[in-house]
Parts: sequence; structure tokens; C-alpha cells
Amino acid sequence: MHPRNIFKTPPDFTDLAIKYPEFRQVCNLELSGKVCIDYKKEVALKALTRTLLLEFFDLDVEFAPGSLIPTLPLRLNYILWLEDLISCWDSKTVKGIDIGCGSSCIYSLLAAKKNGWSMTALETNKSNLEYAAKNVERNNLCKIITISAQKQNDNIFEELFENAPGISIDGPYNFCLCNPPFYDSQLSTPCNTRNPGKRPPPHNCPTGFKEELSCLGGEVTFVEKIIEESVKYKSKIRIFTSMLGLKSSLSQIIDALLKRNVTNYCTTEFHQGNTTRWGIAWSFFIDIDLKKNKI
Repeated sequence: MHPRNIFKTPPDFTDLAIKYPEFRQVCNLELSGKVCIDYKKEVALKALTRTLLLEFFDLDVEFAPGSLIPTLPLRLNYILWLEDLISCWDSKTVKGIDIGCGSSCIYSLLAAKKNGWSMTALETNKSNLEYAAKNVERNNLCKIITISAQKQNDNIFEELFENAPGISIDGPYNFCLCNPPFYDSQLSTPCNTRNPGKRPPPHNCPTGFKEELSCLGGEVTFVEKIIEESVKYKSKIRIFTSMLGLKSSLSQIIDALLKRNVTNYCTTEFHQGNTTRWGIAWSFFIDIDLKKNKI
């Protein structure tokens, strides 16, 4: 995990079960006296994520039925990496764009609550939009988080910059973040992100709407679209970033950047338990040297 990730030390489930009745209801007591949960049950995952957000960030979050339930350590790893990337310049106001915020709006909530960043959260799913707006309102963050409905699935930034140009007296957005749909909707069976010979199968139950999990062409096609639009809107966002679920996708995305003569980029790995994800960032600003952050 990131060195500053508070979940490097696993939370004490016993203490959490005593403090939070909702979490206590999904807990099991092993013969050894250890408190655990069944990660194969969606209700347990919801209770765990809700409890961790309340305990460590004082955030009260609800999830739309059937929507993606985010794992908090991974999302926090991403936010911490963004902190490192933008630490190279002095900015009184940090502004970010959350591409596909989901019903939890977890990235924007963490960014706003933890760091006071101003976030614009984009989302296409109607149910997710409703829950995201309620989560922002419930946590009194409406002044620094704006929920923006995307009517067009084919364009990521166009609606935002047409309606609210990203250049202001404070300058462009500092960053954008994205957790794209990993899988290719054209495939009958999603490709496995794991090597079964080296790693055990995932122990969490699958959650999420279809459009949160897959899209035409999968994550590579989705991020290539961001790259394509980043060339057009290169002055609007200082650092473009995305997460990737497949290691094989990383080289393809780097190739896509190089084809467009984008050489100012860096990569990282997000480790949490048995799960590894990859991050990539690129910029067109000459005062930002992302190569210094390459891992």
C-alpha cells in the first residue's frame, strides 16, 4: 500500500463491531475468538465500506441497489498518489474531475473531506447520480463537490467544458481521475486479471451495474478516449490520470500516448492485499515533470 495509507495496519473488526451495530450484524465469531466477515456477501461488503468511511473519515455513504461497492484501501491509494503528483506546485485551490463517480461518489468525497479539494463528479447512470447527490448533501460537501450529469456516453469532457469552461481565475483543473470499466462488453466471459498459478481467486463477491464493469473495448478503449480528448483539452487539465485493472493494459495505454507524442507520463502500482491495480498519469504542461514520479 501507499506509505501514508492508514489501512497498512488492518482495522480492528472487534472494535468496529462493538461501535457500529450495522457492522456487528454481518460479523462472524470464529472459534479462535477472531471477528471476521464473509466477503462473498454483498451486505457484508456494504456494511464494511460504510463502517470504514464513518470511522476513519466521518463520511456517511449509501449505495444504490446493484451499484458498485468500492474497496476503500484501493480508493485511498489513488487519492494519496494524486496528492504526490500535485505536490510539485503551490496551489491555494485544488480542483479535480471525477470521471464516473458512481453512486458512492467515493473519490470526490474522500478528496473533499480529507484534503478540501473542489471536485466535479461526472456520471451517466441516473440511479448513481441520485445517490451521489444525496451522499454529497448528507455529508455537507455541496459547496466543494458538484455532481454533473453526462448525457453523452461518447464524449467525456465536452459537455463539462461547453457548459462550464475549465479555465477560470484559478487556472485549469489540477487533475482528473478515472476508474474505468475494466472488461470488454464484447467478450462473453470477462478476462481474468489474475494469474491463477500465482494468486488465489478474488474473495469478494462481484458488485456493480453492467456499465460500471464493462464497456465496448474495455478499459483500454475507454482510456484511449480520454487520451484522445486530452489532446483537445490539454490546457484545461494539468494532469490526466486513470486506474487500470489489467497489467497488459498499461503497455497499450503507453503506446497510445506515444503515438500522440505524449512523453510526459508516469506510472504506479496500487497494492492492497492480493489485489494489484495500475495507475497512469500524463500532462501537456511544461512546468510539470511526471518522469520524476515514475515507479
